[in-house]
Amino acid sequence: MPTQEETKNLEVIQEYFTEYWGKGNPEIVNKLCADNFVINYPMHGPRYGKENAKKMLSEFKEARRPMQNSQLNISFHAYQHPLIASGPYVVGRWIGGGTHAGVAFHDLAVGALEKANTGKKMYFSGTTIFTLKDGLIVDETGEEGALTALQQLGLVQQPNPGKEVKYLHE
Repeated sequence: MPTQEETKNLEVIQEYFTEYWGKGNPEIVNKLCADNFVINYPMHGPRYGKENAKKMLSEFKEARRPMQNSQLNISFHAYQHPLIASGPYVVGRWIGGGTHAGVAFHDLAVGALEKANTGKKMYFSGTTIFTLKDGLIVDETGEEGALTALQQLGLVQQPNPGKEVKYLHE
């Protein structure tokens, strides 16, 4: 049975996942994250502070926004895997992706999408560990399927035949 702290932390992270990653709402950072918030994913590197976290999502959205349409073309969801809380930590597994239908995108550890609107699709999984203090997120550290994403974007060699990524439990 989760403690009160764990129950509250699960609620905070569920709202954050839904708003930040699911709906692409960077303003949720102001409500749910501490002033010293750090977000860190290997493909993008650490971002310190609320404004940099909001900027990261805004840049990510711009790369996936259709050029002549304001509808966001990206989604991140937790599939069949519950969020797990232990004290100040919440862990979530997710699958996400989208289509590069916007501006050129250079915020990657390897390579870049030099042209706008390439139409390249990517779907990859990841696991994120959140640390909360006093009901606010202070750290979001994730491991995303960077190799899979970079392969799908054509920035690194494709997988060998028969070794393509297949997601179970979608």
